[in-house]
Amino acid sequence: MPLLRLLKGDNGTREFKYKRQKKHPDGSSYHTLKQSLKASLGTGYIIRESVKLPEGEDLNEWIAMNTVELYKTMNMCYGILSEFCTESTCPQMTAGAKVTYYWAESKKDKPVSLPAPDYIEHLILWVSEQLDNPDIFPVSSAFGKQFLPTVKKILSRMFRVYAHIFHSHWEKVKALGAEAHINTCFKHFYFFVSEFELVEEKDLQPLQPLIDKLNGPVWLAGKRPMRLHARKFKEALQQPKEKEKEKKLFKM
Repeated sequence: MPLLRLLKGDNGTREFKYKRQKKHPDGSSYHTLKQSLKASLGTGYIIRESVKLPEGEDLNEWIAMNTVELYKTMNMCYGILSEFCTESTCPQMTAGAKVTYYWAESKKDKPVSLPAPDYIEHLILWVSEQLDNPDIFPVSSAFGKQFLPTVKKILSRMFRVYAHIFHSHWEKVKALGAEAHINTCFKHFYFFVSEFELVEEKDLQPLQPLIDKLNGPVWLAGKRPMRLHARKFKEALQQPKEKEKEKKLFKM
């Protein structure tokens, strides 16, 4: 299983390198599902449809494979602008003026404020450890009961990297000409977690305006956005801007 590890280079910048721990042989279910996903995305197939579970395939295998691929693309997206995300430019891990994320390895640890690059480094290494744990992401054995809860935690934390990128570095992303790439990566991420309800709606709030655009008025086609009934979605389009909410502190 190829994993992306975050390292600090000699010049202090962060570099991404692959760490190959496990090998999924050609013909294995993991390899087959990965090729299926790449084929659908590579041919311009609608991303919303491409994340759906292929007929006859195992749900856990599909979720595991997509989680690893989403982790890799998230790393690549952050790697594009990591040199611009520094302790001076981003003294806290934020997603806009009202959202600050605090880091804790587990529920037993006290959440602490970290500069965004340090927070993301902790996050990436933590996710890498989960993906490398055969008790959670097995190569040949059955998936355990901790698999799905761990995946949900992984994806909710990965979302925070995208939230930080869009809120704090989007002008730099556009200057680098990378907006199309990062938009596509986030669409894959969002439609996947939406399809299988792997990230809670409250955790997606920092990018709600973007998510509303991704969903669009799908109720007209008989489909509803993630956890949003058609009637409520229509009402949301007609409502004026909400009053300013209290600052949210996202822990864990």
